[in-house]
Amino acid sequence: MDEVLSSKAWKGACVVDNVLYYHDCPGKVLMAYDPKQMCWSVVNGLEEFLAVETAHSIWSAAVSYGEKKLALFFLKKHDGKNVICCAEIALERRQGGDILGKMESCDVVIENGLFDIVEFVSVTV
Repeated sequence: MDEVLSSKAWKGACVVDNVLYYHDCPGKVLMAYDPKQMCWSVVNGLEEFLAVETAHSIWSAAVSYGEKKLALFFLKKHDGKNVICCAEIALERRQGGDILGKMESCDVVIENGLFDIVEFVSVTV
């Protein structure tokens, strides 16, 4: 297994189209690891959204959400309460290997503040 992939616990990461996606909370960027090219890159197009919406989030989790999409769940303060938000992000691989992300929607999904996150899973029905 690649040394980079085994160097960190990838809790909250997901795979879409054979690429590993990981939201780096402290860095406020969505990272992509392509095992064919054996390199990390930043998913472009989400910089402003992630800087504003996930600015104070202490955790996040990405799950595969259909073809070429992921759902990013994150903790946020809203009206003085902790809420969980979900952003639907479309992914597009550009010529040259760059990956472009586009936030399609972002909504509060749990807002009562009484929750405990155990695990996020992707389910296909």
